[in-house]
Amino acid sequence: MGRYRLESLLRRGGMGSVWRAEHLKLKSPIAIKVLEAEVATDPRAVQRFLREAQAAAALRSPNVVQIFDYGVDEEQAFIAMEMLEGEVLRERIHRLGRLPPEEAFRFLGEVLRAISKAHEAGIIHRDLKPDNIFIVKDEPEFAKVLDFGVAKVKRGALGDVTGIGTQTGMMLGTPYYMSPEQAQAKEIDPRSDLWSIAVITYEALLGQRPFQADSLGEIVIAICTAPTPVPSRTGPVPPGFDEWFVRGTQRDPARRFQSAREMAEELERVLKPAAATGTRIVTARGVAPASLMPHVPVHTPSGITTRSAGPASSPFSMKTNPGRSTPGLSTPPNDLELTTGQRSAVTRLPSEPSTKDGSSTLLALLLGAAALILIAVVAFVVGGGARAIRRAETAERGADATVHVAAPAAAPTLPPPSPLPAAASGAPLSPSLGADPTRAPR
Repeated sequence: MGRYRLESLLRRGGMGSVWRAEHLKLKSPIAIKVLEAEVATDPRAVQRFLREAQAAAALRSPNVVQIFDYGVDEEQAFIAMEMLEGEVLRERIHRLGRLPPEEAFRFLGEVLRAISKAHEAGIIHRDLKPDNIFIVKDEPEFAKVLDFGVAKVKRGALGDVTGIGTQTGMMLGTPYYMSPEQAQAKEIDPRSDLWSIAVITYEALLGQRPFQADSLGEIVIAICTAPTPVPSRTGPVPPGFDEWFVRGTQRDPARRFQSAREMAEELERVLKPAAATGTRIVTARGVAPASLMPHVPVHTPSGITTRSAGPASSPFSMKTNPGRSTPGLSTPPNDLELTTGQRSAVTRLPSEPSTKDGSSTLLALLLGAAALILIAVVAFVVGGGARAIRRAETAERGADATVHVAAPAAAPTLPPPSPLPAAASGAPLSPSLGADPTRAPR
């Protein structure tokens, strides 16, 4: 292929494939993206391919893949770009299960900086997803945005007088990450990209997409009408991320973040403290309460209008606590797991809002302990008194015995015995008082 030699296939997408190649003159590695043969004959596909190269080359951002060349060789359109070592975000999430807050903060912050530049240049990406975010292996790692193939470019932004626009009613992009207006093939603006980034951040932190279905029609209905999932009811997330995500996925673009810069600043406020302290909380699985759902009418592709109800204020009042997360979490739904260093505790969260808090529980415990101590003191005092009474009674009985027991009487003085006459039979007499009446005479 002219100055380049293709060596091995790296990845294949819907419109083209990316190959590891070598620049024959410079002997340096390079990546070549080739338009697939089945779409190479479509003038609009070729025009989009050219526009992808122009859009990426025009941004000149360290977080956008660098484009070196564009051309057509033997009716084969190609783009020559920098060779990147690493993996796409989709592979990272699949390998780890979910990203730590520090990685999510760094990578998505870099994506937002790149998209901010694109929006300032009049370019809307329209196909942001984990497969189009590349994590470059470096010290430290950093993210680059790929594939501007379906980007919407403001007329004249790239000097393209004959630029191709997307007709109303044409849906382009990857359904799981589309904003409601994009899924319904309506007119979009840069805030559509911000919806996609909110969905990607949710997936990066929790390891699953917020809107899931088995068919295109079902996923469009889920995006346009289903209750917005609350991230903390799916898994561990930093405090404040619930509100960030709900705002990023408002179905009314006017209620979303209004720029990539604003979205990045709020993401930094939420994720940077968690990245520094390792803070995470665990709450119950579920969907957004009515108080987080916007009053926004949503039109489904079939023309059905629905409204999500609930007051605008949020009941969430989450505290920052050092913690951990474990993929395949088995914590009971209403448990809050807090971990600091090597010590951990599990505290039961109320299923319904309650005016009681931890201070009430502590007060009850203290009162119970005081009651137990009081009972022990009373028992000790009563037991001691009883013992004292018994000792007194014993002493009194001893005194009475000493007083009332008479001294033994003195033995009577007997007159000296008179001589006794000898027995008629000549038998001796007892030396005591007389003869033994029980003994028979001999």
